[in-house]
Amino acid sequence: MEFVTIRLGGRDRVFSPQNRVRVPFTLPQPARAVHPILQSLRLTRSDDDMHLQDVQVRLIPFFNAGESTTQGEVEIETIFIDDGGGIIVASRLIELEVAVLVVGM
Repeated sequence: MEFVTIRLGGRDRVFSPQNRVRVPFTLPQPARAVHPILQSLRLTRSDDDMHLQDVQVRLIPFFNAGESTTQGEVEIETIFIDDGGGIIVASRLIELEVAVLVVGM
C-alpha cells in the first residue's frame, strides 16, 4: 500500500457555497486502485451571526491505472447548509482546510 496526503484550503482561504475542486496526487509507487479517506477537517467561521448547521464533504477519486499507475486526482466537494436547511450563500465567511489521505493499493 502507498499513502499520500493532499490538502485543500487553509488559513485565509474561503469557499463558495457549493465547491468542487480537483486536487492532483502522485503516489510514490504504482497502484491498481486508490481510495481517498478524510484525514482532517478544520472549519472557522468569521461571523458569529451565521447559523451553520451542516458541512458536507465528498471525496471522489479520479484514477485510471490504464493511463498512469502513480498519478490521479481527488475531487473534493464541499457544501455548507444553514439551520433552515438552505445552502449558505455568504460562505466567504467560512475558512476551511481539508486533508485527504490517498491510499493506493
